[in-house]
Amino acid sequence: MPLFGVDVASYQGNPSWSKVHDSGIRFAFSKVTEDTDYTNPTWAHNRSGMLALGDDFLPGAYHFLHGGSGAAQARYFLSKAGDVSGLAVALDVEASGADAATARAWVAEFKDRTGGHPVFGYFPRWYWEQQGRPDLSFFDTIWQSHYVEGTGSASALYEKVPASWWSSFGGEPISVLQFSSSASVPGISGRCDINAYRDSLNELRALALGTGEEDDMPLRTSLGKTQAQELRWGEFVALSWDAEHADPANAHGGGNFPGYVAPLTSWADLNVSVRVEGLAPGDEYQLRYEVHDWANGQSTARWDEIHADHPATQGVQIVTGSMSKGLTKGQHVYAAIAVYPAGDAPGDRPVPRAVSGRITVRQDR
Repeated sequence: MPLFGVDVASYQGNPSWSKVHDSGIRFAFSKVTEDTDYTNPTWAHNRSGMLALGDDFLPGAYHFLHGGSGAAQARYFLSKAGDVSGLAVALDVEASGADAATARAWVAEFKDRTGGHPVFGYFPRWYWEQQGRPDLSFFDTIWQSHYVEGTGSASALYEKVPASWWSSFGGEPISVLQFSSSASVPGISGRCDINAYRDSLNELRALALGTGEEDDMPLRTSLGKTQAQELRWGEFVALSWDAEHADPANAHGGGNFPGYVAPLTSWADLNVSVRVEGLAPGDEYQLRYEVHDWANGQSTARWDEIHADHPATQGVQIVTGSMSKGLTKGQHVYAAIAVYPAGDAPGDRPVPRAVSGRITVRQDR
């Protein structure tokens, strides 16, 4: 079973956080602000109650985004939330005039003022589709919603969740899934939203707070792509990663480097999500992982496996793939994409481009 968490606003009144914790809930997000003129009247109660639970609970806070200035809303959130260094922070983007550009501005301002504190992006898939499938890699991870039917406890409701609901989109993996708005949780009046996280509390804390140095936490390398890269028809092109979001083991070469160098001998979980533009319906795209033995500055052997092979349905595709692999210290890991035109040779048609994305590697110490 995963970790379960709740998210609350003023509608839930003043929860008894000790009872919530005693029921098995291990994290929560409370609404703090909305736009630049609303503060949740129960925030002070929720903040103090969650923090009082100590290290066996991760408290969280979120802002409900409106259209307008994302930066101004980030400043307003910080003025009302208080010290966020020990809180998981999320941005709720779902209509009210908000879009990806406003969210990007909010995240940039928030990170600038907090020294890069991570942000969960609640950007529902339906709204992402409505907004034209924008790139969401400016978030550190995605908090998604998809509801099962019925009411009941967190564990009973989660048994109905299919694995497909965890499929990544927008250039980021889904870390938290809100799978019902009708859960029964002791300590909270009425029904409430319930969420799942498929790993340990320590790992969630590392993801939420930007820490990953404790001995019992996996190493988490997170690299981003902000520079567009031309692909080649019929050939695999190794993707380059020019942004470092987290690299505690120095597993990235720095700059515009195409890969990850395993610091240990162990199993690693790798996830890639890349936005590719310039395809046409019927074109095919493939994502391949390559693991290279490395010696004297060159590859001495290679293992590779394709982890995505699909026809394009429109001009922009989010190419995703996951792999678990035993790695030996010093091995280089690359992700590469190949594109194939539908029908005849493309002629003068421009090749597609990989324009943004993220690779995340979690490896046990």
